Amino acid sequence: MLVMSNLSYAELVQTLSQDQYNQLLQQYTAQVNETKKILDDPKVKFDAATQKQAFCTRLTAYQQIADMSKANITLESASIMLMAANSFLERQKQSFIDSGMTEQVFCALSKVEN
Repeated sequence: MLVMSNLSYAELVQTLSQDQYNQLLQQYTAQVNETKKILDDPKVKFDAATQKQAFCTRLTAYQQIADMSKANITLESASIMLMAANSFLERQKQSFIDSGMTEQVFCALSKVEN
C-alpha cells in the first residue's frame, strides 16, 4: 500500500535525467506560452470561461514545473525554475487569499464548466 503523506507526485516518481527534465520543462513552458495570447494580450478579448481555463492551465503548468524542479533540484536550471515557479505560485496564492477564493475551488469550477 502506497502512503502519500505530504509528498508531491513529482517527489514520488524517480529522478529525471537532464534530457527528460528539459523535455518536460519545454512542454510546461509551451503550455504557459499558449496562455499568453489569452491572458496577456490586451488587444485580444476572450470570454471569461476561456480566460479562466487558460489561467488554470497556466497555474497547473507552473505547479508541475515547481514539483519536478524540486524533485530534481540538482539538474541544470532546476533551482532557478523552482524559484521562478514558486514566485508565480505565491503571487497567485496571495491573490486568491485576497479575493476569498482558493485555486482548488476556482479551477474545479472551471473544469465543471467545460
